[in-house]
Amino acid sequence: MARKHKQGQGHAPAPDASAGVDPNVALFASYMRDGEQRERKAKKAAREDRLKAEAAASLVAVKDAAAAEVKRLRGREGVSAEQRGAADAAYRDALAAVVAAETGEAPAWAPPAQELEPAEVEG
Repeated sequence: MARKHKQGQGHAPAPDASAGVDPNVALFASYMRDGEQRERKAKKAAREDRLKAEAAASLVAVKDAAAAEVKRLRGREGVSAEQRGAADAAYRDALAAVVAAETGEAPAWAPPAQELEPAEVEG
């Protein structure tokens, strides 16, 4: 027959220093908590680094796609100046976003009043 276990029953209460806990046990428990906290911080830092790397890779992919579009349009006849200008502008914007992500500052030649965001990469 299975025993029902209510939450909170069957667990010893956490000892505190005033209850006569051995100082060595308290020190060990503190060491273990500190180790767990260091591990959580390390995992968080690794996750943030991975997200930054993925964002940088995404910006580079957008820039590369924009560069490929510029090259494609330059090699074709019958492409209007507006289309080429739009492709060049998209490339400049994407390049400015990459530079801003790498250096922390938008380059002087970047569009001044525009938020630099990567465009959708066509697949």
